[in-house]
Amino acid sequence: MKYYETIDNSYIISIGTGSGGTEITEQEYSKILSVIRNKPTPRDGFGYRLKTDLTWEEYAMPPIEPEPPTEEEALTRYANTLTGASDPDLISAAETLITDRIKEEH
Repeated sequence: MKYYETIDNSYIISIGTGSGGTEITEQEYSKILSVIRNKPTPRDGFGYRLKTDLTWEEYAMPPIEPEPPTEEEALTRYANTLTGASDPDLISAAETLITDRIKEEH
């Protein structure tokens, strides 16, 4: 059986069996796998990456950008700011907006 590792910029990206990456011995594979199985638990907002010297390097995770709202979500939020309601969808928000406007006219 063939064992391999994939390295990028002094970090071990992957290990495996079969074809791929740079061939390593079964002993090297077992040693890396043992280190991976004993990976430290990262602090919130941080991760660890394995260096080629088999030490772990802590790094800050990039912030997760929220996805922009859909048109319907944006319109629902806007209608809710106008009425002060917290309607869950556009139809409900539109109904509340219409009801409020009718009340204002009378």
